[in-house]
Amino acid sequence: MWLIIALLAPIFYAVSNVFDNILANKSFKNPVTLTFYSSLFNVVFVLFLFLFSDLSFPQISFLPIFILLGIINVLYLFPYYKGLQSDDTSVVVSFFGLGRIFIPIWAFFIIGEQLSALKYIGIALVIIGSVLLSIKGSFKDIKFSKAIFYILLASFIISIEGVLLKYLFEQGVSVNNGVAWEMLISFIYTLFFLLHKKTRLDIVENFTLFKKKTLLFFVEEGATFVAFFSGSYALSIAPVSLVRGIGTLTPFFVLAYAKLLGKKYPYLFNEQIGVGNTLKKIILFSVTALGVFLIAR
Repeated sequence: MWLIIALLAPIFYAVSNVFDNILANKSFKNPVTLTFYSSLFNVVFVLFLFLFSDLSFPQISFLPIFILLGIINVLYLFPYYKGLQSDDTSVVVSFFGLGRIFIPIWAFFIIGEQLSALKYIGIALVIIGSVLLSIKGSFKDIKFSKAIFYILLASFIISIEGVLLKYLFEQGVSVNNGVAWEMLISFIYTLFFLLHKKTRLDIVENFTLFKKKTLLFFVEEGATFVAFFSGSYALSIAPVSLVRGIGTLTPFFVLAYAKLLGKKYPYLFNEQIGVGNTLKKIILFSVTALGVFLIAR
């Protein structure tokens, strides 16, 4: 049961990634402004949860965790949007696999947990797959995609999120409350953007564009909400490492959507889908995914 629910996360995250690409590359060049307008829809979905479930104010002892979750939910978006502006969407998303290597490394340095040989192999595969995906140019003029550095930072920021949510669920916090309070606090955090004059002016100047793109935002944020909620629900009933490991399937879905719909709706995708590029991506996505599952064992 949890596997089916967990699979909904990469399926819908892939949809949101495609629309994030449009917003980041063809509409909003400033990641801060894009983050602000995206977060407005958090209120809509929190109200939805309020209407269909019993939300309650979290225990005071849990507030620091929710505040940290809210900040994480906003901060990772800045390098994520910059990453989308630097490479193919599926490649950018695959780099999030790098975040999976932080958990066992933290466990080693913080609590002295010894890594097994499989985990070392898994970490090596994730790094190899990501580095090979990031290589651009000819053999004589090798360059690395800027996206790998942006997403390395984004994945580092968000890598702790699943662990914190799992802890809250184990302490009796409901999935509805966990999701709602993280989203609400992240929205409150973005309101502080308005205190910065330059950012405030950019947000105001782009308001007309935001109104034109409201439907696009709604579809993107709706897919994100479904993915986040289903992933959180899976976390409440299954181990963090397994649920997060399922997330490595996201770039496969992004690539599949591009192959199925790219010719008919080219505007939707920032994706090279030639035979050679597609085969390279599938092989290296698989290497990264295998590495993540070995780490999760």
